[in-house]
Amino acid sequence: MKTSNYLDPERLAKLQQRIWEIATAHGWHEQPIPTAQYCGLIMTEMAEAIEADRNGRRADMESFNERMSNLDGSDECFKEMYKRYIKGSIEEEFADVVIRVLDMAQEVHGDRMRWLGYYPWGQVYHEDKSFIENAWYFIREVLNWGTMNISDSVSFMFDWAQDLGIDLWQHIEWKMKYNELRPYKHGGKKY
Repeated sequence: MKTSNYLDPERLAKLQQRIWEIATAHGWHEQPIPTAQYCGLIMTEMAEAIEADRNGRRADMESFNERMSNLDGSDECFKEMYKRYIKGSIEEEFADVVIRVLDMAQEVHGDRMRWLGYYPWGQVYHEDKSFIENAWYFIREVLNWGTMNISDSVSFMFDWAQDLGIDLWQHIEWKMKYNELRPYKHGGKKY
């Protein structure tokens, strides 16, 4: 049994709230966000993950960790090492998908969101399918706006990440830190 078949509901609820706070501080919740916009942005992140897979772009964790341990640990240092060794990788894009889903969960359901913490129907991720087939399956079948489907979406991503050897919790934390260091509306994006 994969360890990601159980995700701590309390940890997910706290992460959902923290993601919302970071997004709000950066101007992303000045107006209500339509679910269609979330869907489009989540699909964009999945498309970026497909592109990273097409290009064989994986995070260079060995270099990132080595450089971070030898540098001063400042925010500027972190941003530079993140851009150099993680940006544009499958790991970053998976983190982005989960961050968008959790932000959507807060927008759509707020504190009413109930994380299942487990798959009541078993694993949804398909080990026997290609990267792009799993990406399409996620968009077509898994992603939805109900609390159960949102919970399934997050579980799907954790299962898939685990199968690829990705520590998704860590990559979400690093991407959130990177996002906190970005300018308001990431320098002028509309959404």
